[in-house]
Amino acid sequence: MADQGDDGGPPQKKFDMANWGEAYTYYPGGDNTHLNPVMKTILASYYYTVDMPVTAIHDWIKSQKKSSYPYYHRKFRRVPGIEECDITDQVCMYEANEQFQRDHLIDQEILRLARQDWMRCCFQEGDSHYVNCRDFKNRLDSAQNGYDVKYGDLGVYGNAVKAFMKQKHRMIEERREAEKQQS
Repeated sequence: MADQGDDGGPPQKKFDMANWGEAYTYYPGGDNTHLNPVMKTILASYYYTVDMPVTAIHDWIKSQKKSSYPYYHRKFRRVPGIEECDITDQVCMYEANEQFQRDHLIDQEILRLARQDWMRCCFQEGDSHYVNCRDFKNRLDSAQNGYDVKYGDLGVYGNAVKAFMKQKHRMIEERREAEKQQS
């Protein structure tokens, strides 16, 4: 009955799992008397050839990080609008178009959040949402109106030049309407 415990029950463990990690842990410059000489040599060679260089490179890369904000909160500088670019300046026009695309994405997100807030309020309030969610609906309508004015008829391939021309035509129409009302 060597496989059974002293009390005749199930066999006892031959080693303690709680101390298993310490059996193969190497402490550089520390007390390693718990290791046999062969294991001490293997773990020391692993530490000095793999672990120490990788840790050193990791720490160096971490110390080189200059910005404390995450990559997804990148802040772009504002560039001049398309109206300030010369016709022959392709770099300025490209930057203005990229700025327009970023602004378009931001306006889409603002509109999505306003719609989400209004829908959440309607869901929570139930039948009384006509009264209790009026502020959210007004904010959504205002955001939707501004979005339609700026990006309404640009289509899928809208860019800064098309938006600028749309704004120019809208201002001309408003001026003509004001002249008609005065005369």
